[in-house]
Amino acid sequence: MLNFVLKKLFFSIIIISTTISLFSQQKQIDALKEKLKGKNINDSIRIKYLGDLGWYYSGFAADSAFKYSKLGLNLSIKTNNLNGIAQGFNDIGIIYYRISQFDSSLVFYKKSLKIRKRIKDSLGIASIYNKLGIAHNQLFHLDSAIYCALESIKIYKKFGRQKLVAMNLNNVANLYKDSKQYLKAFKTHKECLKIRMQLKDSIGYVYSFNGIADLYGILEKKDSSEIYYKKALPIAKKLNLRNELSVIYNNLGTLYKNQGKQNSALNLFNKSLKLRKEINDNYGIISSYINLSLINIEKKKFKIAEKQLLDALSKTKKINTTEQLIYIYKGLISVKGNLNEPDSLDFYFKKYEQINDSLYNKQIVEQIADIDTKYKTAEKEKEISIQKEQLLSQELSIKNKSLYALLFGASFIILAIISVGVFRKNQFKRKQLQKEIDLKDALSTIKTQNRLQEQRLRISRDLHDNIGSQLTFIISSVDNLKYISKDANQKLKDKLSNISSFTSQTIDELRDTIWAMNKTEISVEDLHARILSFIEKAKIATEKTTFKITENIDKNANFSSLVGMNIFRVIQEAINNAIKYANASKIEINLIKKDNNFDAIVKDNGTGFNIKTVDLGNGLSNMEKRMSEINGSVNINSQLEKGTKISISISLKNTTNDV
Repeated sequence: MLNFVLKKLFFSIIIISTTISLFSQQKQIDALKEKLKGKNINDSIRIKYLGDLGWYYSGFAADSAFKYSKLGLNLSIKTNNLNGIAQGFNDIGIIYYRISQFDSSLVFYKKSLKIRKRIKDSLGIASIYNKLGIAHNQLFHLDSAIYCALESIKIYKKFGRQKLVAMNLNNVANLYKDSKQYLKAFKTHKECLKIRMQLKDSIGYVYSFNGIADLYGILEKKDSSEIYYKKALPIAKKLNLRNELSVIYNNLGTLYKNQGKQNSALNLFNKSLKLRKEINDNYGIISSYINLSLINIEKKKFKIAEKQLLDALSKTKKINTTEQLIYIYKGLISVKGNLNEPDSLDFYFKKYEQINDSLYNKQIVEQIADIDTKYKTAEKEKEISIQKEQLLSQELSIKNKSLYALLFGASFIILAIISVGVFRKNQFKRKQLQKEIDLKDALSTIKTQNRLQEQRLRISRDLHDNIGSQLTFIISSVDNLKYISKDANQKLKDKLSNISSFTSQTIDELRDTIWAMNKTEISVEDLHARILSFIEKAKIATEKTTFKITENIDKNANFSSLVGMNIFRVIQEAINNAIKYANASKIEINLIKKDNNFDAIVKDNGTGFNIKTVDLGNGLSNMEKRMSEINGSVNINSQLEKGTKISISISLKNTTNDV
């Protein structure tokens, strides 16, 4: 009974406080509307009142907010009030941001930035850069978000606005975290926290503690993460920071969920959802529904999970967002599979495939466009350098002609001396200019190579995070289908098993490819370790076969990523053939340096074959093609009932050229 009374009192307090807040806002709105009726107010004051009305309405009535903000903007344009125009664009951008239309908010923020640069409003420029960074972050444009935040920080530092510097540093640290630059993120958070401690900024402590806790969570340091969340929690409660409280509850809930503390996690997720509904955080509401559904799926409360996922799906359609649809459809696939609803399962699986393909293709297109833009920029810089050289040569030629004309009447000896001097001077300038151009070209080439390497690493991470996780999900889905289809015939079960096996093999090959992509060079030690890893997997597949690997070569010798990958694939193919087709009980692998060559030998005691009569399959043909691509050679020696010996050889002279 006491608990019921306390709960009723608690909800009454919330309702009363919300009503008071709305009543206070309505009083401000009524007062501003009354002031607008005045006949003696000038246009500048009228523009300010209209902008203030737009601001007050933006918290709960977007239509009214747009109406008054646009009235203020139109009046500013009519009276050529540049400050008012800049503020009007800014206010409309804020309204679009609050209703989660981030693309539209960017458009109006950029219009405001253009005007503020024109009138040289430095602090206004800094404020717009800050808002642009936050909007870019919501759209996952991390590079643009970091750039805008750093531009904002430069201006705030210049004007000594330390609190705003700290706020933007906090944003930059979170952006570094999102782009997986964790050391930079920690360093930036520490710099930010130091400023906030000097300012005794209690609100700032919450943001810094929360950010550091997030980082520790990503790095699997759960105890440290929990400590910092609990440091932030009482301060956020005391200051009634509802947005940050919703984030802390959500992140602590995720932490407890991963530790198996389902009831604690469920309680925190519900608290987070309640706050997010109060502050109308649409993205947060969707995230909370997804988190709650995952716990209910684990608890086998599939109907509750289904309702939460459908609520989340409905919310995504209202705010026109697709980023979280992939998680919603995954959850619905799991729910429908467990509820044994095959038609619905098939429907949501198709929806998942559509959105997954759409998001993946969008990422690839953006990455290719980014690489293409950077490449064209480098080419343009080189072209400009050449044009500068031509212009300077033309200027020098004109100067020479003018000088010869002026000295034409002078004596032959003086002319000769001056001509020689000018010639040598021009020759020296040309040499200096050529050196500068060569240096710029070299720097441009290095920058382009570094950018391309960064893109290659980013693509390999995307392959791992996107395709790797998707293939893993396919295996899980196939296993679920096998469970659901337990009464199906054996042929269907075998087919599902084959799909699962093929997908697992694809994951292994994808990991090998990512391993090679992440390196510009592959050492013999890397190759040796990769072969050992493959042999350990092979041992699981065939218990009757023993393996022996030896090497007689400097482990620090390097190959390019292409050469190293092809050598590994040939050795892998040779071992696979010995296991699958030769029924070998013993396989030996030798890595040898002979003269200036690298040799690898795979020898087995299997059934062997007659090299003259056997039809070479794809495997043996692929070995020859791979070695041909890297200017190497392969030799296959086999006898019936005496085993097979496959030898590959490649010169070490050119193997470290980056491909």
